[in-house]
Amino acid sequence: MLTEEKKYRQIFEISKRFACEDTPEVKQMILAINASVSDEARQLNKESIIIDTCAFSLERYSWNLRESGCTAINCTVFGTKDCNSYAMRNLIDYYSAVRYDKNLMFIFEPDDILNAKKQGKVGVIIGAQSCDFILHNDIEASVQAHHMMGLRMMCIAYNHRSFAADGCYTGTNAGITNDGRKMIRAMQKYGITVDLSHVGELSTLEAMDMSERPVVFSHSNPRGLFEHPRNVTDEQARKCAATGGVVGVTSYPVTMWDGEHFPTIDKFCDCVDYFVNLIGIDHVGIGIDSNATIGAYEHRKIVYFSKLIREQQGKDSLAYKSFDAGRGCLAECPEGLMNMANIVNITDHLLKRGYHKEEIQKILGLNWLRVFRESW
Repeated sequence: MLTEEKKYRQIFEISKRFACEDTPEVKQMILAINASVSDEARQLNKESIIIDTCAFSLERYSWNLRESGCTAINCTVFGTKDCNSYAMRNLIDYYSAVRYDKNLMFIFEPDDILNAKKQGKVGVIIGAQSCDFILHNDIEASVQAHHMMGLRMMCIAYNHRSFAADGCYTGTNAGITNDGRKMIRAMQKYGITVDLSHVGELSTLEAMDMSERPVVFSHSNPRGLFEHPRNVTDEQARKCAATGGVVGVTSYPVTMWDGEHFPTIDKFCDCVDYFVNLIGIDHVGIGIDSNATIGAYEHRKIVYFSKLIREQQGKDSLAYKSFDAGRGCLAECPEGLMNMANIVNITDHLLKRGYHKEEIQKILGLNWLRVFRESW
């Protein structure tokens, strides 16, 4: 019988294998999902503009990007704990990666997305899931400078309190700071989409109350289906839609975990249905939240998250229960949606649920394109 110590070690090894390595095992699992999708879904994906508003760890074009059919991906270029110097280093790394890859191009204007589609390239949107690297005596000048360097989407906090807003895990549910208001006004002046995923509830509501352009939740699921701090309430979703914004349904597994039934692509599509019924087809998108380059996730981050599971979640965690059920790498993702490479399976499932072609194309990317036109 495994000791608890050995269990956690094996959970760590599974996480590392899934996120930090490009193994034949994981590739086979991901591609096997797509083998059963319909020709209709494949053709619809081929025709559509597909925008995934949550990707990370881009080092190069790889097989999963090819399989995804993505026209553009919003990449977490700046680290969630970056100060300005580290943020600049990460930005330069992305410029280097895109510069030398003929299959990638940067997205600075909405029309660049259309050009990426025409050229058969994957467009890279420079994004951030935090904002502390913006902090400066002159907030507006800092926002303007980062916009000039390519930043187009930014969360105003990541789980914990930033200089601008509360995070969803802070525990205080405080509102926007004065500097946060300055930052949001500057973001909307210069053309950076305000992203409220990972942000505390009151801070999101205050941000939406003051917004003059569409704001978004790039990768969040409905709290009405799954009670989780990362998910959004009906009020948050409605206010987002009222600004003209979009909520991106995410495959992040703990946001589809009810403590009993393991996450699946059907639960992902349940989240799509929920938001479509709540706020309308024009305000729903996708933010998968997966590696842009398979195997490129940083090893030290897996170490951190493994410790977090052990210290804060323990035996009730999805990772622990999934391990006990023998699910292997499926602990890291919903069954049927392991990576952005499985977006075509989303299309297939939405077709089976009766969504029309035009509706699916809005969810896959056209709603995001509209938001970028209105907020950039």
